Order: sequence, then C-alpha cells, then structure tokens
Amino acid sequence: MVALTLFGCESDETACMANDNIVDLQSTTSPIHDPTIIAENDTYYVFSSSPLGSFYTSTDLQSWRHAGEVFTDIPAWLAQAIPEADHIGSPDISFYEGRYLLFYQSHISNTCNAATGLATNTVLDPLHPDYLWVDHGLILRSTPFYEDIGIYCGDENSTFNAIDAQFFVDGEKKPWLVFGSTIGGIKLIPLDPLSLRPPVKAQYTTLAQRWLFQNDPIIEAPYLIKMGEYYYLFLSFNHCCLDDKTQYQIRVGRADKITGPYFDKDGWPLWLGGGTPLIQRDGAFIGTGHGEVFSAEGRDWLVHHAKLPAQNYRAHLNIRELRWNRDGWPSVCDQATD
Repeated sequence: MVALTLFGCESDETACMANDNIVDLQSTTSPIHDPTIIAENDTYYVFSSSPLGSFYTSTDLQSWRHAGEVFTDIPAWLAQAIPEADHIGSPDISFYEGRYLLFYQSHISNTCNAATGLATNTVLDPLHPDYLWVDHGLILRSTPFYEDIGIYCGDENSTFNAIDAQFFVDGEKKPWLVFGSTIGGIKLIPLDPLSLRPPVKAQYTTLAQRWLFQNDPIIEAPYLIKMGEYYYLFLSFNHCCLDDKTQYQIRVGRADKITGPYFDKDGWPLWLGGGTPLIQRDGAFIGTGHGEVFSAEGRDWLVHHAKLPAQNYRAHLNIRELRWNRDGWPSVCDQATD
C-alpha cells in the first residue's frame, strides 16, 4: 500500500504510515459499501449495502468471494413503509442468544425518512440445511415532522434518523442499539432483550453530533466497542460521495460508561462535534469510512471501505490492523504508538 498522511495517530501528532490493507483487491468484493464482518467456524462473512443485502466469504481475510444475497426481494413491510426503498443498507451482523442478527436499513436519499429492520438466521453458511433468513420487520422508524421538509425526522420521543444501526450488548448483558446520522446526531437506545425492539417511551441518549449549518456537517456510521475500562465510539465524518472533494474519514472518542459523555483525545466532547481522527486517506484511496472493529487471529482489525479515484471512485473492502497506545487510544499506524 502507499504511504498515508494521517493526522491524530502518533503521540506527537506527526504523520505516520498506515499499515497495509490485507484484502486482495482482485477479490470479488468490489464495489462494496458499509461492510460489517463476523466469523462462523473457519469462515469470515462480510455483509454490505446493496440492492438485496450482498455477502462475501473468506477463510483468510484476504481472498474473498461473493456468496449470495440475504433477500430475494425488498421485504414487504419495507416496501409498504417506504415505497421508494431500493436497497438493504448499512447492515450490522452480530451473534446473540443462539442466532445471528442482521440489522439493516433503507431510506429515501438525502432525507431522514428511514426505517431499520431485523433479520435473523441460526447459521451463515448458505449450504447448511438450517440456513434460512427470517425477517422480523420494523425495529425503528423515522418520519418527517413536516410533510414538506424531509430533513427533520424522528418520532414522538426524539429527533433522529433511523439508519446505520449497530447492535451492542454491554457488560451486564443489556442490549442496545446505537444509530443515527446528521439529523438528531448519534443516538443510543435500550432494546427489549426478547423482542429486540425499543420499549415504549424509551429514552434516547445523544452520544455525538455536529453543528448542522457548517459546510459539511455529516456524521454517521456509529460503532461501539468495549476495550478495557472504556467504551469507544467510532464515527464517520463528512460526506461520503463527492468524488474528488470527498473528505470522508473515521474518528473516535471514548467514555467510561456506555451512555457517555464521550470525549476525544483532546478532551473535547463528541456531542459538541469532537472526535479524534483515525484515518482519512490512504495514498490513492479516498473516502475511507463506515468502519467497524473486530478481533481475529489474535489481533484487532478495522474494516471499512475506501474509494479509488482512478477507478471512477469504485469502493473497495479494507481490513487493516488496529493498534492501541499506552493511553488506550487506537491507531492504524505501522508502528505501535507510545
């Protein structure tokens, strides 16, 4: 891979080299957007945004192949709720109480008229006799407050955008959903452990947000992990898809409890626009964003997509090692940070 000018990586804030993307770029994962990853037995599975929920498999995290689609058609409930729905977007795959959970969303472009759904399966291998995706319908819905203004959405409890959901279970085995974007910011909401739906009158907690009227106010794609004594919140900043003007990037903050408040490395709160930059560009690649973290082969990894301008901004799967400095901050630098 090509050298990366990366800010916020080393303790002295100097530029560093990004460690390699280990994915074979000739693999059949491109174009890919919003990847989410999990392992079952000796196989890794990546799910991505696509018309019907594409997924890919690998045994080594490097060579990947397209393995199928989650759905054969847009789910009926989604087509009824949002007739314009044409994609299964921003999937999140996890394992909980004996089954795999795939949270997904669809929305009308450039609005927060959106819906998040849930599908489950007991296995991920399409050749297994028990393989069957069961769709459980609507989990979360955001609709415009005003019919002629499609950028202010939510429900009777809060302002939010029902996209980019991630399922998370805390140390007390309590399930949560973290989700949202620019409108309303990044939200956290508890889930009923049986229905996996928000309880009536559930409390929405804002974890991060940005000033809406700046030039590029986008904030999206939240991803929570617990590492040591802290909860870490990874976020994508800026518009994903402006070709050569794209400044999409991954940032991070942390808190000592799941509900926050979250702060970046400089102590600035994420609910006031804070976030320590993790990766912005990678040599010829731009649009490095929509990341999540997973552990495999005894290491932590950052999975995200990135785009190649030379290929008409075609998006590729990226998987690179995530390292931690002595103060507990993550880095994708080649060398471990102090």
